[in-house]
Amino acid sequence: MALRNREYLLSIDGYNKPWVVEDKEAIGLNLVRLLLLNPGGDPLRPEMGVGLRDYRYALTLDELTQRIDDQIKTYLPHYQNVDVQIIRTPDKVANIEITMNDITFVYDSRTMPVPIDLEYIRTN
Repeated sequence: MALRNREYLLSIDGYNKPWVVEDKEAIGLNLVRLLLLNPGGDPLRPEMGVGLRDYRYALTLDELTQRIDDQIKTYLPHYQNVDVQIIRTPDKVANIEITMNDITFVYDSRTMPVPIDLEYIRTN
């Protein structure tokens, strides 16, 4: 699997060096950034970003799934064999599961900064 193995954070470690996340953590960080970025938020790539904060009034779950998949294929093409699923939970929220090469990343709406509340989403 061809992965971007390293991402640098704005934080510094105990040696005043940039904090670094690697491997799975770096992939997860890139995925969350892509999910939260609003289209137009990156002036060099104005179409980049899922815009998870604003989706609930405009997209169905199928459209959101397709948008996430398209964004990953376009802006994170080095991540291969991607499967995106929206999982409905009993407490009426949705989690996003992104699986690539036997690794599953979960955007858990109860703990992440942008909850996906199914009561507000437009139904299919």
